[in-house]
Order: sequence, then C-alpha cells, then structure tokens
Amino acid sequence: MSDLFTTGQIAEMLREPPTRVEYIIRRHRLKPVDRVGIIRLFNEVQVAAIKEKIFNMQIQVRG
Repeated sequence: MSDLFTTGQIAEMLREPPTRVEYIIRRHRLKPVDRVGIIRLFNEVQVAAIKEKIFNMQIQVRG
C-alpha cells in the first residue's frame, strides 16, 4: 500500500500554507482515498496533482 498523507502533511511537503492546499482540494473536487474519522487521506498521485495545480495557480497570478 502506498503512503497516505493528510492536508497538513501535504502542506509541509510542498512548503505551502495549509489553506492553499485545502483550497486546491475543494476547487478541483479531489476526493480522499481514505478517511480516519474526519481526517482526509490522499495518496502520492493526488499529492502530485495538488502540487501541479498550485504551480499553475501561481503562474496565472504572476503572468
């Protein structure tokens, strides 16, 4: 089984504010692969997608 990450862990890995990661998840309607109580868990593929979407968002803002 691959590693699963919370939104806080994803924010730390990407060095982004947790609110930005949560915004991307909501905006693009990314569904967690699993839950532990109310905590959403995302896999490595989803983390890569979140990273790409944050990068694209930053380019649009600066461009």
